[in-house]
Amino acid sequence: MAKVKGYTPAEIRNRTIMDTAIVFFAGVVYYFVLKYTHFSFKCYIHEIFGVQCSTCGMTRMMQSAVKLDFKRAFEYNRFLFITFPYIVYEVIYFFYLNESTKKINKTNEIILFIYLGLLVIYGILRNIFPI
Repeated sequence: MAKVKGYTPAEIRNRTIMDTAIVFFAGVVYYFVLKYTHFSFKCYIHEIFGVQCSTCGMTRMMQSAVKLDFKRAFEYNRFLFITFPYIVYEVIYFFYLNESTKKINKTNEIILFIYLGLLVIYGILRNIFPI
């Protein structure tokens, strides 16, 4: 078995799983903090400029999704609701790349830039049209 950065592929997989579990656990803690306190992150773009950014509604979307109210979750942020599986994939992929010290695949990099471009376009369009 070939080692990368001193780790075997099994060690890299285990470290990637652990990194993913830590982020998931942090999300669970954040959910309960939101549920039982009045703490939440404010969108400074909305506060200062009065427009919705591309990620406005994400916290409410996640809270609704946890309650299995997918219709409401979709209404809070349509783009992120639809593309959430892609975001999860990318986070796990970047954890893997970090642990294995591999470089990002060029195709994946192009897809990521296209995604970010679409996210910006969505942010603009949601302020022009009621989407």
